[in-house]
Amino acid sequence: MLRLFLLLFSIAFTHLAIPLKAQGKEPKMKYGKISDEEISMTSYSPDPAAPAVVLFDKGIVTHRYNSTSGFTLEYEHHKRIKIFNKEAYGFADLALFFYKGQKVTEFKACSYNLEGGKVVETKLNGENVFDEKLTSQVFVKKAAIPAVREGSVIEFKYTVLDEGIGIPVDEWVFQNAIAPTIWSEFEASVPTFIEYKKHAQGWNSFALAKEELKNERISISYVDRGEVSVVTTASSQNINVDYTTNIMHFIQENVPALKPEPFVASVHDYLSQISFDVRAVYQTTLTPSGSSYKLVNGASKERNQTWERLGKDLWEEVYDEVLNSSKFTGSDAAKCIEGKSTPTEKTAAIYSFIGKNYQTTDFDFFWKSQTMDNLTKNHKGTPTDLNLLFINMLRRAKVNAYPVLISTRPNGRALSFRVSVKEFDRVVAAVALEDSTLTLMDASGWPSPIGLLPMDAMNGEGLLLKDKENIAWIPLQSKIVDRSAAIADFTLKPDGTLSGKITFSETGHDAVKARQLISNKGTQAFAQEYYKDMMTGGQITDLTIEENADWNTPVLKGSFELETSAFSSAAGNKIYLTPALSFALKETPFKNPARKFGVDFGPPANATYVFTFKIPTGYTLEEAPKSTKLSFKENALSFDYLVDKSNPELIKITLRKNRRAAFIPVEDFAELQQFYANMVAKMSEQIVLTK
Repeated sequence: MLRLFLLLFSIAFTHLAIPLKAQGKEPKMKYGKISDEEISMTSYSPDPAAPAVVLFDKGIVTHRYNSTSGFTLEYEHHKRIKIFNKEAYGFADLALFFYKGQKVTEFKACSYNLEGGKVVETKLNGENVFDEKLTSQVFVKKAAIPAVREGSVIEFKYTVLDEGIGIPVDEWVFQNAIAPTIWSEFEASVPTFIEYKKHAQGWNSFALAKEELKNERISISYVDRGEVSVVTTASSQNINVDYTTNIMHFIQENVPALKPEPFVASVHDYLSQISFDVRAVYQTTLTPSGSSYKLVNGASKERNQTWERLGKDLWEEVYDEVLNSSKFTGSDAAKCIEGKSTPTEKTAAIYSFIGKNYQTTDFDFFWKSQTMDNLTKNHKGTPTDLNLLFINMLRRAKVNAYPVLISTRPNGRALSFRVSVKEFDRVVAAVALEDSTLTLMDASGWPSPIGLLPMDAMNGEGLLLKDKENIAWIPLQSKIVDRSAAIADFTLKPDGTLSGKITFSETGHDAVKARQLISNKGTQAFAQEYYKDMMTGGQITDLTIEENADWNTPVLKGSFELETSAFSSAAGNKIYLTPALSFALKETPFKNPARKFGVDFGPPANATYVFTFKIPTGYTLEEAPKSTKLSFKENALSFDYLVDKSNPELIKITLRKNRRAAFIPVEDFAELQQFYANMVAKMSEQIVLTK
C-alpha cells in the first residue's frame, strides 16, 4: 500500500479511548519561557546528526458561542525548535496558509540565543510580517524569525479564527522530514452537528489516541432554528442550551525524522499525520429538556460522499463559468487558429501562444487564483490558471477539452477513498484530438510536445470532469514514452585509445530538457551534462544536433566523434575494455539494507545502446562477458546484455533496459536490490584482448 494506516476513523460519534503506549508527562511549555537545558543543547542524543529537533508542537481547536455569529471555531498553534546547524535555518521561514472566512490573530515569533552567558530574545517585528493573496479563497501570512544561528531556539504561536463550517486545520502532522520531534500533540473540541472523517497514517505509535463525547451548556438570549448554528435574534428571554461536543486528543512522543530515500515522489505520503474532512453538517433543533433546552441534530447535509457528487459541485460552482465564457478569450483564440483546420493544429497553436506569452507562478492550487479578465491582462498565473485558460480557448476553437484535477508528485498521491478537494493541487487539460482518445496536456509544461505531460504531473490518477454528470478517474499517462538510444562504431587502438562516431537520440522528458539546455547554454553545455564521463580522459568533436528547433517533435537526435581512454587501457600484451562505456550503471541507488517506502520510479522508460568495437590487428579475443537477461517481477523491470562474437574482427554489445512498472511496493525491495546489484555487476564486466 502507498500509505500505512494505523487508524481509520469514519464516524465522529464513536467513543474511542486508546492509549497505545505509556504516555509521558506533558511538557509545560509557556511561550517565552526557555529552559537552560534547551538553550544549552548542542545535539539530540537519539539522532546526533540531526540539524534540529522539534522540542514541542501543539495544536488546539476549541469552539465558542457569541450572540453575533453563533458557534465559531478557534485554532491555536504553538511550536518550539532547537537549531543545531545551518541545514535547519529553513524552520525560521514561516508561511501560514489560511482561507477566506478565517483570520490569523495573536501571531508572534522570536529567537533565543546565548550571548555572554545570558539568554537574549529577539522578537519578530510586525512590520516584517506580510499577507499575500494566493487565490480568491487562499491566503498566506509570511515572516522570517530574526537572529537565527547555530544554537538558537526559535518558537512561534498564532491563532486562527474560523466562522465557517469546518475545522480550521486540514491535518495535523506529527512527524518532520528533517528533524526529530520530542513532543507533538493535537486536541480538538467540536460540536457534533459537524461530523468528520478522520484518517491517520504512519508507522509511529500514539502515546494517546482518545475520542469521546462531552456535554456542554451555553446561555443565550433567544433561539431560532438554523442550518448550522443557533441564530441569535435579540430577545429579553434567557435560556440555557445543552449540546454535545466531540473531544479528540492525540499525542506522539520521540518521533524520529522521516528521512527521504531515493525514488520517493513525496515524503508527505508517509509522514505520521491525521487529516480531517467534513463528512456532514446537521440542521439543529431546540427541544425542551426540563428547565433548559437541548440542541438536537436533525436532517443532515452530507458533503462530498462520492467523487461524482464532488465533481458535480466543482463543475457547477467553480469551472463551468470560467471554461465556457468567451468574453476575454474569444479574440485571442480566433487569432491563434487562423488557417488551422484540425484539432491537433488548433491545439498546438493555442498551446504555443500561452507558452510564449504567459508566465507561470510557483504556487500550485486546483482553484483559479484570479479572474479570467486579470489573467489575460497580466499574462501571469498558476499552472491551474494557465490550464483553465488553455481549456477555455480550445473550446472557443471548437476543440473538446476538459479539466482534470490532479495531485502533483511533490504533493503526494491522491487517495481515492478520501473524497475531498484537499487531495488535489492542480488542474490539467484533457484534449480530444483526431484519434478520438483524450490526450493529457499541461499548459505550464511548455515547451513539452503534445502528448507529453510534465514529470511532476504524472502521479497516479486524476479526476476527469467532462461535465457535471460525467465524472471519472483516469490514469495520468503520457502518450509519449521516454526513450534513450545510442549506436556507435568504434576502433580500438593498441595503446587502448577508443575512437569512433556515436549517434544518439532522446525521446520524451529528456528531449525537452536537452532542448532547453541547448537553447539556454549551447551544445557544449549539453555535452558536458549528458556525456560528462566520455569527456573525462578524452574529447568530443563534431557535435551536431537535429530536430532541436521544433518543440512539438518528441525526439531529439544528434551525433559526435569521440576519442577517449576513459573506458579502455593497455597493459603489456593485453587491452582491457569496459564496453558499456558511460552508459553503465556504476552503483546501485539502493544501498541501504532495509527500506521504509515503496520505490516510485515515475513513468515507464526504456533505453537501447548498441556498440560495435573493431579489434586491433594482431589481437584476439581472450575474454568477453556472456549474454545475460535479467528480469524483475514478470518483466516489470528487465535488462538485456547481449554479446555478438560471430565476426573475429569485431565484437558487438547490445544493452537494453526497460522499465514498465511505475511503483514497486516495499515488500519487493530485497528482490529489487538484487536485480540492481546483478545489473551493476554485469555492466562492469570487461572485454580482454590479447596480442
